[in-house]
Amino acid sequence: MQHKLVMVSVMIFLAGAVPVMGQEAELAFTAAGEGWVDFDTGVVKGKLRADGKSQGIPTLVDVKTGTELAYGGENPGIFSFYRLLSAGKRWIVEKGGHTFREWPQTLRVMPDGSAQVRWPSQKEHPVEVTATFRWISPTTLDCVTEAKPDIAMQDFEVFLSSYFNSDFESLVYVRPPLHASGDPHFLKPVGSPLVLGTYLTFPRDLHAAQMTYDGRWEQGQNPVHWSIAHFMAEPLALMRDSKTGITFVQMCRPENCFAVRMPYNLTPPDDVAGHHSIYLSLFGGDVKAGVAVRARVRMIVDRGMTDARALEAYKDFVKSAH
Repeated sequence: MQHKLVMVSVMIFLAGAVPVMGQEAELAFTAAGEGWVDFDTGVVKGKLRADGKSQGIPTLVDVKTGTELAYGGENPGIFSFYRLLSAGKRWIVEKGGHTFREWPQTLRVMPDGSAQVRWPSQKEHPVEVTATFRWISPTTLDCVTEAKPDIAMQDFEVFLSSYFNSDFESLVYVRPPLHASGDPHFLKPVGSPLVLGTYLTFPRDLHAAQMTYDGRWEQGQNPVHWSIAHFMAEPLALMRDSKTGITFVQMCRPENCFAVRMPYNLTPPDDVAGHHSIYLSLFGGDVKAGVAVRARVRMIVDRGMTDARALEAYKDFVKSAH
């Protein structure tokens, strides 16, 4: 089954804030050197990076406690565009450009205070991609991602990664399998001999599961072996720190995200569990040459957020405009 590709965006929302229209001066990104911009909303502060070596938000600090929430340092961190894929294909620049992070890219602060990262189309990856980050409120960050291929793409995928500090553990919203009763629920993926050494994928449907095994993940540096777990009930995942109560919620419209992927939780962590990450496989349908598609994802950060509150936030998100 093919799915119509519609608009997606990426947002960070910390509870207690009311999104506002416009871009106030204190919410604007500020240039911080070649390939870097800063932000400090009074609630969170950090950096957005796009310097041809890496890209994303490598530092996102909770201002109240000074806690670093992202993986940090030279690592990609949160909302890092990682891989570009299509049916049976991973788009690679052979000389050191296996990921978005290494491809030629530009980062600039726009007149309205937003920050835009642009990857121009090239022979080895014939897709132009832009990501525009805009603070909507002190706790709400919106990033609109647009991709326009030069050639027709079948089962097109933009693979978006987020890495959190080592105190966070993941959960995903799944539907029960055919031979089990119950309602959709949050599941904490736990490492077991059945999945050790593989990453977990929670597809939207059978076609989404099939795309995982069409050969795209066997190519290039760092090939990935996936284990199909449950089908997701909705594209909704959590990262929770039980010590501080800080919880990240990532969500997307089901028509725009065909799989939620993540490592299992394991103590002590192995090479897979140690990533403390959430991956979203965006789009998933066919795209015609010269046709732009856009996407919308939301991330909420809050203390003491329950599973029920996260689900309500997702319902509100689905009701909102594209």
